[in-house]
Amino acid sequence: MKSKYTALVGAVVALLISIALGMSLAGEFQAATVAEIQSAAADSKCAKQMLKDANRWGQEIRRRDLKHVMDQCVSIDNQSKAFE
Repeated sequence: MKSKYTALVGAVVALLISIALGMSLAGEFQAATVAEIQSAAADSKCAKQMLKDANRWGQEIRRRDLKHVMDQCVSIDNQSKAFE
């Protein structure tokens, strides 16, 4: 009886963890809001240009894309200071 109870509790916990992880992943693939895009482009010329290009090419900008652009543009923005 105890092993059945332990297995049931383990299954419920695993299910809850799977649901929570699935919800957080689903949020990354949702379209970014105007405010999120403006925030990402506010301090970075690189991010602003990449996001404008994506918009010009008719690509939907997702929240996941914003994270990628911001990560990539940190080093590019730092390097661009050499040309100022």
